[in-house]
Amino acid sequence: MKKVTCDTLRTEGARGEIVWYVERRGNGPHVVLIPSGEGDCGSFDKVAENLASDFTVTTFDTPGFSRSVAGVNVDVSMVSLGHQVANLLSALAIEDAVIYGCSSAGLAALDLVSVYPKFVRRAVVHEAALPGDDRDAEIVKLAAMDDSGIAATCASLFENMMNEDPAAWRAIGEHFHQRLARNYPTWIRRYVAGPKHEPYDPGTLAGKPITWTIGGLFEVRLFFGNVQLAQRAGLDIGLLPCKHYPQVSIPGLLADHIRKASLLD
Repeated sequence: MKKVTCDTLRTEGARGEIVWYVERRGNGPHVVLIPSGEGDCGSFDKVAENLASDFTVTTFDTPGFSRSVAGVNVDVSMVSLGHQVANLLSALAIEDAVIYGCSSAGLAALDLVSVYPKFVRRAVVHEAALPGDDRDAEIVKLAAMDDSGIAATCASLFENMMNEDPAAWRAIGEHFHQRLARNYPTWIRRYVAGPKHEPYDPGTLAGKPITWTIGGLFEVRLFFGNVQLAQRAGLDIGLLPCKHYPQVSIPGLLADHIRKASLLD
């Protein structure tokens, strides 16, 4: 097993300070793994360990989730995540990295490759939570629940709907799921029911180094907007044999997918 370095790092933005929890493994070219809406990098352990034989792998908890603390005025939302990650990468002196993200982290990866290209050698995107899709129409109603109701409902949603292998999700560990029980209300109130990301202009993505997939085991309608946007931008889009979280159910295949993407021009 590769040594894992865990540390905290502060970044200062216009709206306040973020104290990031950061994990790093391995040596070589940079790979950055951005957590999705649950905000916790614990789901990346197997992928990061696999990639650490060839890369310096960096991951972290996102601002306001788990072990990363956001100041009271910091915008914790999908709208700001890409900019916040760019600040973190600058503080870590990481450029020309392969950036992986699914769901809201897929939005962050698209923001990075289109707005902050110096940080990105290639964006590896799986089922980005694009604005305008209707998949959140029911989930946003959870914002009317109290925190315990949100946590219980989301725990089942993530385990049984977003993952095709519930046992693999549970196996990430008790501490991970304890942190997520606190994160789920933040996800619902700040990400799902929070500010909406502006729609992407396909022209801003055209020609960019993006490797894009959706899950072959998920309902295509949920992320069909990914197919439409990729097509309009002239980008290929493929399938992974999973639902929403390949890092959980097929970590070895995802690591191979990222490794192959890193070799593309």
